[in-house]
Amino acid sequence: MFGASADKVSFNQEFSDDKGYPYPLISDPELKLIKDLGILTGKFSKRVTFVIGKDGKIAKIYDTVKPATHAKDVLEFVKGLK
Repeated sequence: MFGASADKVSFNQEFSDDKGYPYPLISDPELKLIKDLGILTGKFSKRVTFVIGKDGKIAKIYDTVKPATHAKDVLEFVKGLK
């Protein structure tokens, strides 16, 4: 698991440390990955979750993120992957 953000490495490191995330955050200040994924809206990226299956293919895309339930929703989906 990893996250990605348009923020600089130093900001992402502080943010990740503060939140105690057990996974890395990719920094994409030039927006290359964000553009390649098609999630750039104006100057910002949409909050999108891509679940990658064991076969390396995208198993599900969450293009609407509801912060209150998102982690639970994704975890339930991932537990159901075979």
